[in-house]
Amino acid sequence: MGFLQKLFGSDETEEEGFFVYVQCDQCGAKVRLRIHKEYDLVRAGDGYEWHKTIVDSRCFQRIPTVAHFDRGFNLVNVDMQGGRFITKEEYEAEEVSQTTDADDPAE
Repeated sequence: MGFLQKLFGSDETEEEGFFVYVQCDQCGAKVRLRIHKEYDLVRAGDGYEWHKTIVDSRCFQRIPTVAHFDRGFNLVNVDMQGGRFITKEEYEAEEVSQTTDADDPAE
């Protein structure tokens, strides 16, 4: 992989990380986060822990999160204050509606 690809984005495989999607309880903003398996997860018992304070781009509320994953990187449980995990489809539904709204001419 070239230097510029590493700098501006890469074709990292699913083996290196995965995405999670969160929605803020206060303003409804949706956030996509990438968890790198090697750097972001801490080994805990027979699985992994992920500690993150998520901040959305709308109201900037802090969303402290501790998530537990099994060895297969499946979510086991989560302690999140001020937000909730959502599906990729829920996240993408807002992305599509924002794109559609931007394409509509103003009346």
